[in-house]
Amino acid sequence: MAGTFDANQLRKGTIYKKDGNTLVVLDYKHIKMGRTPATIRVKVKNIVSGSITEITYGSSDKVEDADVAKRSAQFLYSDGSKLYFMDNEDYSQFELPTEDLGGQEGFLKEGERVVTMYLDGRPISVELPASVELEVTLASDAVAGDSSNNPTKKVKLETGIEINVPLFIKQGEKIKVNTETGEYVGRASGS
Repeated sequence: MAGTFDANQLRKGTIYKKDGNTLVVLDYKHIKMGRTPATIRVKVKNIVSGSITEITYGSSDKVEDADVAKRSAQFLYSDGSKLYFMDNEDYSQFELPTEDLGGQEGFLKEGERVVTMYLDGRPISVELPASVELEVTLASDAVAGDSSNNPTKKVKLETGIEINVPLFIKQGEKIKVNTETGEYVGRASGS
């Protein structure tokens, strides 16, 4: 039997086993209400059947670690429904359905390095870096007087996604974005 770990260590992209099925976490919520113990609610996809379900765990529950191999890969392109990658070890190309990334596909730009998870010799998921640097391609100017209560504006990034950033960010700047939350982290180094 593989090792186990606490359910509160589950995050987007984590692969684990439950009742003999290999599951990948698509979404994760840590819920704590008043004096009650925390619960972990995860939306998971069964890797073999493709079915998606929600599971709730107590914070002290244990889950079984899946025996997954990790290898470096490079993102090539997307055609909308599929994402195409190249393995950096043997230069073979493979594809994954866009929905397998659970909304994180908007943080991938051509040439981005990722970690690929393999189960039984086939790629099943990719793990993005904690943050990525993306260029702001569309940003409106800040309006004078818009400075109360932590002001932000919506900008469009080079991959097509839109996020909220501080008012001082301008079109053409490179910014760091947290790939798990989709939030602005800061200006990219050298920007």
